[in-house]
Amino acid sequence: MQEQISARILNLRHWLKENQLDALIIPHENEYLGEYLPAHDERLQWATGFTGSAGVAIITQTNASIFVDGRYTVQVTKQVPDTLFEYHHLTEEPYLDWIKENVPASGNVAYDPKLHSAAWLSHANFNYSVYFQFCALENNPIDQLWHDRPQPEYSPLWLMPAETTGIDSLSKRQQISGDFAASGIDSAILTSPESICWLLNIRGSDISRLPVVLCYAILHADASIDLFIHQQQVIDGFAEHVGDGVRLHSPDSLLDGLNQLKGKQVLLDNNNSNAWFEITLNELGVHLIQKPDPCLLTKAMKNQSEINGMQACHIRDGIAMAKFLSWLDSEVNAGHLHDEATLSDTLQDFRFEDPTLIDLSFDTISAAGSNAAMCHYNHNNQPAPGQLSADSLYLVDSGGQYTDGTTDITRTVAIGQVTPFMKQQFTLVLKGHIALASARFPDGTTGHQLDALARQYLWQYGFDFDHGTGHGVGHCLNVHEGPQRISKAVNHTALQPGMVISNEPGYYREGHFGIRIENLERVVRVHTDGDQDMFGFEPLTRCPIDLRVIDQQLLTDAEITWLNQYHQKVWDDISPLVDGEVFTWLEKATQPIGRDS
Repeated sequence: MQEQISARILNLRHWLKENQLDALIIPHENEYLGEYLPAHDERLQWATGFTGSAGVAIITQTNASIFVDGRYTVQVTKQVPDTLFEYHHLTEEPYLDWIKENVPASGNVAYDPKLHSAAWLSHANFNYSVYFQFCALENNPIDQLWHDRPQPEYSPLWLMPAETTGIDSLSKRQQISGDFAASGIDSAILTSPESICWLLNIRGSDISRLPVVLCYAILHADASIDLFIHQQQVIDGFAEHVGDGVRLHSPDSLLDGLNQLKGKQVLLDNNNSNAWFEITLNELGVHLIQKPDPCLLTKAMKNQSEINGMQACHIRDGIAMAKFLSWLDSEVNAGHLHDEATLSDTLQDFRFEDPTLIDLSFDTISAAGSNAAMCHYNHNNQPAPGQLSADSLYLVDSGGQYTDGTTDITRTVAIGQVTPFMKQQFTLVLKGHIALASARFPDGTTGHQLDALARQYLWQYGFDFDHGTGHGVGHCLNVHEGPQRISKAVNHTALQPGMVISNEPGYYREGHFGIRIENLERVVRVHTDGDQDMFGFEPLTRCPIDLRVIDQQLLTDAEITWLNQYHQKVWDDISPLVDGEVFTWLEKATQPIGRDS
């Protein structure tokens, strides 16, 4: 693989010299700026070998670097040859700063405007154009050099029933476009497939793990919409399903559609639309209004039908998890220490016993021992999957895309006897998880204001984790959904009832083990006897937390009560739906603990 990557870098350098360019920026994104990409858009992987979901490579005529965030700092060293690339932290060492130091003054830096957000381009020009010139590409060189590039796949869409979505498409469009007049907006360009699929109550399978069809749309103030989609993806019954005012166009006619907006006031989200849109619309004489995607907030605040689906699919997901963890314990007790691939495949088989499962919601992170220190480890990207070993920890982060919702759960499991230090770290993570799950907060509170609750106990002992504490989750959509999140980074979106968000503090000791405890929570209104009601969290996930890895002396009475009450919910919802060995295992796994147990 290293020889292939070396040859590709040489070809890119030859292209740079031919075109009198000093550097090429290769981000992970495709034109939709999504986290998950179809195989034919994995340009960063083609150029570097890196398979993570976030990263940027810079190729110059003489050197190269790759930038990844804290989730991938270990993984990148295993996948990307250090003889070809330097490794850098994506946020601590901004790659545009690196370019400034590694290209000649006033050098030419190439970028594909379809692979960067408009906000990125504005920031880059404002802060760096005095050091080097940004050169927008009409054709990406990787697309020209990638001779065995996979062909794109266009899947038929499918229709989400009204009892699942809670509101029909026409009503959604009227609700969203009804706010346009107050801002003087004639139309909004929707570049996020998740927003479009949510708005039209459709789903698809153009991308593995993300049930969407790749498309663009223009929503108008009269609630009509122009949808740019491949005709072969549209199925019988679509017109009746979406209601009046939906006009279909080929993706090839997108530029013609944008040209119809000349002279109009058009909303464009410069954070999640690629820079090509802004460049093109400005050239066409469109008056742009920079505002967030108008679907984002409403999509994030699930209605009661969507919440009902999320609750129901989490119970079914909990059955699969109980079957898997029961099987895992019995196999370990019998001395069968399986490899990570066998464990991942077995969990997937248990999930697929449910006929409502469409797909996994992401590639399962099945990580034994020291591999779990890589937050987004994937055994498929290794020369061989790791093996369970006695007296260690096993971390499994997994989820499913169901017809009525999306799940995401992480559990860390004892394999034999674990060390006192492992127990201490697990318990500190658990205390943070409980603190966040138990939080009460007023209307207007944002995720970054709550983040320290999940880290405080690790901080007291001098530890931390290098990833966000919580991300939004879609309803049979993206497992990482905005605009809300919980992290150290400032986020201005207030948490609101109906939002679903993960609670996943962790701890990672490189070369030894990794720990993460993740539940999905929904934001709810909590009645108080004080001056005002508050908001809080209600767990959706139904799966035991491993009692064998807890140092109970580090837990307060209130934390023990929380854990016992959570396990009672798991028992009440899952036990009637399992039997035999799984029932027996679940009974033991959810038993109440006390100070002396």
